[in-house]
Amino acid sequence: MKISCERNKFSQSFQLAAAVASVRDVRPILQNVKITVDKSGVLLQATDTELGIRIYVEDCSVAEKGEAILPTKLLKKILVESDEEELILESSGDKTIVSGSRSKYTLFTQPVDEFTDVESFGESAYHEIPANVFSETIRRTTFATDTDNAKYALSGVFFELLEDRYAAVATDGRRLAFQEGAAKCVKNHKVETSIFPVRTLQVIERAIANSEEPVKLSVSPNRVLIQHGKTVFYSRLLEGRFPRWRSIIPNEDGKVKLEILAAPFAAAIKQAATVTIEKQPGVTIIFEKGKMITTGSGHEVGDSAIETPVAYDGKKKLSIKIDPKYLIEHLRVLPPEQNVKILISDEGEPLTLKTDDEYIYVVMPLSA
Repeated sequence: MKISCERNKFSQSFQLAAAVASVRDVRPILQNVKITVDKSGVLLQATDTELGIRIYVEDCSVAEKGEAILPTKLLKKILVESDEEELILESSGDKTIVSGSRSKYTLFTQPVDEFTDVESFGESAYHEIPANVFSETIRRTTFATDTDNAKYALSGVFFELLEDRYAAVATDGRRLAFQEGAAKCVKNHKVETSIFPVRTLQVIERAIANSEEPVKLSVSPNRVLIQHGKTVFYSRLLEGRFPRWRSIIPNEDGKVKLEILAAPFAAAIKQAATVTIEKQPGVTIIFEKGKMITTGSGHEVGDSAIETPVAYDGKKKLSIKIDPKYLIEHLRVLPPEQNVKILISDEGEPLTLKTDDEYIYVVMPLSA
């Protein structure tokens, strides 16, 4: 195997594959990246058995076909530290040589036949979602998962893929993030229950950033295949029962509705939370005529009160105590100029936040 490639582009693809490679010692071969050079081009593969990637590298010139195992940590470091514009990778036996005009590295490698190839995308039935929409959905949901239990249903994002629609939901039991939107259904690919691991979604988000190509998703009972351009991801799905999330989202009946921009809302929460302490994390949001007052308090620290103008007629004074972390994490994924609709009712009821692009966020209040 022998190729020459533009270092920057090869490095980007290799680092994406390296992010998938196993960090465990169960099968040491999987801590590496496999490279295959044939008439189709230059293919990189990596997997930890739970998540896998197949990625074709652009702008490579093939001098000799073949395949090899590339040591992830060493080659990643070489690619990052090198200032060469072009590199040559040549493999023979148990060695891979990486060379440029002023540098040369000889790396010892493992037998290629010990590596298990990642499944390719050959599906005829799938859903298609624009990359920018899918990326936004990932950012708007993954933060609300339960990070303490990595193997259970609440640690992932629940997806519904229906006729011309998709829905993504995440919850940790204290808050819920829901994004819905349009999707193209090809050959009757409909899936009502699938839970995607957060790590899978985060790696995909990194791969599709700033792309206009659509993302194809094909789900079977235990796994999902996702294709974006010449990159394919394989991922096992999480097992377990997801909550009846539709019943958790409150309807708008009887709710007071008002609107505020994301930036001043986030600023008020952060400022009020300045004096709070770990044992007293809550901030109280009070709505009065024409204003929102956000207060915080910390024992032996002090108090805060931040006033923000809002369009509220004040017929009924309303207040709710919320963990500021849950609001800050939500508002962080919105553009500063995003208009947020606030739905609030009596004390003890959840706070619901909506945007005009079918994004809903529900937060349970803290006890007063």
